[in-house]
Amino acid sequence: METTLAIPATLAERLQLGPGEHRIAGSYEDFVAWLERCDYPVEYENGNIILMGIASDEHEQIVANLIYALVRQLIGKTEYKRYGSNRHIFIESLSKAYSPDASVVKGAPQPFTYAPGKEACTNPWLIAEVVSPSSRNRDFGEKLQGYKAISSLFYLLYLEQDRPFATLFERIPGTARWRSTDYDALDQSLPLGDFKLEMGDVYENLGF
Repeated sequence: METTLAIPATLAERLQLGPGEHRIAGSYEDFVAWLERCDYPVEYENGNIILMGIASDEHEQIVANLIYALVRQLIGKTEYKRYGSNRHIFIESLSKAYSPDASVVKGAPQPFTYAPGKEACTNPWLIAEVVSPSSRNRDFGEKLQGYKAISSLFYLLYLEQDRPFATLFERIPGTARWRSTDYDALDQSLPLGDFKLEMGDVYENLGF
């Protein structure tokens, strides 16, 4: 698939644009074409290709802790599939594509194929994002509303990277409504269906 958009393909070229997210107006077809070229995360939303910012050290430590904690909690629970940020979430009804830091599918994954070899998941049960200063407004704004439109999603977890603080959005069963709870101490547990996450595990070795 061809595109005439001038988007940096390599990480070195992306770094020259500076920190934070950058938006370039483009079609969905342009986004799919650039998925095959970019060696850093890109997302698509509302006619914009979003060039994601470069993660901080704290961000990556929290992501690593989170995925390890999920794997440990879900050992033997074969109905759950765990994914990192390389597995996109595609919201077909809104033509939005996101790359959350972690996600969990309960049951059989339902893939969406952008192009040969490029697939996304459409039915996450849990999504987790580590919030950065450059992404905060979008995380809690248009991205939050996009995630809430996913009918299979029951839990949406936002984690701060500068302090032990988590906001857990939970779908009220049988409705399209959500409730949220904040957690702000390392000795607290986040209930996620038939398992839980420990704040101390997610923020382990961060020096808080």
